[in-house]
Amino acid sequence: MTTYKEIFGKPIKVVSSDPTDAGAEGQIWYNSTLGSFRSVVAVGSWAAGGTLNTARDTYSGGSRNGTQNAFRTFSGYTTSNVANNETYNGTSFTEEADVNTARRGGGGAGTNDAALFFGGYTTTSVGNTEEWNGSSWSEQNDMSVVRNDFGSTGTQTAALAIGAPPYAATTEEYGGTSWTSGGNMNTGIVNGPSCGTQTAALRIGGQSGDGPTSSTAVEEYNGTAWTTLSGTLPTAKQSGGSAGTTSSAINFGGSTPPSGTVTNTTFGYDGTSWSAKASMAQSKIHWAGGGGTATAAIAAGGNPPGNNSEEWTVSVFSPIAATWASGGNMVNTLRGRASGGLQTASIAAGGEAPRTADTELYDGTSWSEVNNLNTARNQIGGAGTQTAFLVFGGEAPGPTAVTESWNGSSWSEVNDLGTARRNAGGFGTQTAAVAAGGFGPGTSDYSALVEEWNGSSWSANPNALPSARSGVDCAGTATAGLVFGGIIPPSGTKQTATFSFDGTSFSAGGALNTATAESHMTAGSQTAALIAGGYAPAASTKTELYNGTSWSTTTSMSTARGGGAGLGSNSVSTAALAAGGNNPGGDLNATEEFTGEIPALAYATISDS
Repeated sequence: MTTYKEIFGKPIKVVSSDPTDAGAEGQIWYNSTLGSFRSVVAVGSWAAGGTLNTARDTYSGGSRNGTQNAFRTFSGYTTSNVANNETYNGTSFTEEADVNTARRGGGGAGTNDAALFFGGYTTTSVGNTEEWNGSSWSEQNDMSVVRNDFGSTGTQTAALAIGAPPYAATTEEYGGTSWTSGGNMNTGIVNGPSCGTQTAALRIGGQSGDGPTSSTAVEEYNGTAWTTLSGTLPTAKQSGGSAGTTSSAINFGGSTPPSGTVTNTTFGYDGTSWSAKASMAQSKIHWAGGGGTATAAIAAGGNPPGNNSEEWTVSVFSPIAATWASGGNMVNTLRGRASGGLQTASIAAGGEAPRTADTELYDGTSWSEVNNLNTARNQIGGAGTQTAFLVFGGEAPGPTAVTESWNGSSWSEVNDLGTARRNAGGFGTQTAAVAAGGFGPGTSDYSALVEEWNGSSWSANPNALPSARSGVDCAGTATAGLVFGGIIPPSGTKQTATFSFDGTSFSAGGALNTATAESHMTAGSQTAALIAGGYAPAASTKTELYNGTSWSTTTSMSTARGGGAGLGSNSVSTAALAAGGNNPGGDLNATEEFTGEIPALAYATISDS
């Protein structure tokens, strides 16, 4: 018997703590503190991906269209069939030329730049086949048998269509020009996700009878005939997604009998047997995708209809999830404050109710009162740090233009804003700040005005916000800022729009997943921002992170709130603070501290027997 020393040229080490570098993968050591043999193994996990531009039940869950970082999804269903076609670059989805025939329940194959779309349901089952050449779709020869809700896999020139209602066992093969019959499955199936190639494919589970009846059976195709494998799914499922090959695959989501319960479970296949893996964040059927491999895949859209995506990655790192934890309570119970600084060195000023000039500092453990503002007000803009902070505008009562500067111990009045307003967004520093949007000076005046502070005076930027809005939230600096959410007239509709500011003008960024306004609990930079809570439309616990292109959801706060404080624009999105605010129960003084996802090696304890 070969020993560990003979294989690796060294004996098993005895250590008091586990190594922390990725090079530990595959090594074995004895942890004397834990009293066990240990190693690092690769594990799979799901993480939030970019958001689709059009939320929909894609119904093309069997499609293999590219990889995790170069993926395409098309057509589907909202309240009717849609023709949308979107490409994913690993960060965000972009709309491209629509398919020619909108339909749901179709199949897909190929890559991001050379995709195939076939079959589906319009008002009846169809056999339409379309090819994507990188810029447009063109009609090709129809399928021999019209079908929908079937499995599909392969490439643009060598694709497979597997099964069809009512529980057909038929298979068709596409050769780049036309469709021909392939070998029949052993069991007729609909909604059976598939993966692999035209000559080496898997059909995984599926619906095998009327009602919610699902199958655990897995069949393998060799290009001619199907074989039922001994390795079956741990749980019968249908309408899920899949990715990989005949020797390494994953199956995710779907629904289970007998109730048809929608699930978030993931199963992995090693060529012989299936085992449970990390679950998805959301339970859905009809995921579009699986594009990629069993170690790097993507799922998008799905039912319940949504615009989210999730990415599956196998790595030696098993991240510790982001968390919110309780911090020290504020001295006063307030909302509508200006705030800035870091998680361990924050400042909050003003607020209501009643309207106040109160100023508080946070040291990472507790809040303390310091010298008040000169002018009591709420709905204030702010920028800077705990020791060098600027507040501007607000309601005092009525919109005000008053600007005050904090030097770490006291406030002094400086030059006013050019235009009085309340609920404007603020970002930047004490000597280089931006005030964007807001409300006033009239009783119904939403503003698109942008003013810039140079350390001594304000000047209007000729490039205003793309549209008038109030209650926006912000992050970043005066030359690399971010403005998002808010309310626009005349209906007061809450927004998802995000705009990047380069010091001169604004450009559109990725949309928030949830329309919101007046969170005022934001942190980070133009390329790494965080927003927590807000009114969406009611006080919310949601938290979203921005990567410079798109927003993704992360761990929610414990307490729903809007109009809070403490997450200044100079904070980082991995260590932020939410304090005070308001919800239907009234004004709050509670503080929560955010810790972002932490990379950690995936350790495993192994038996010495």
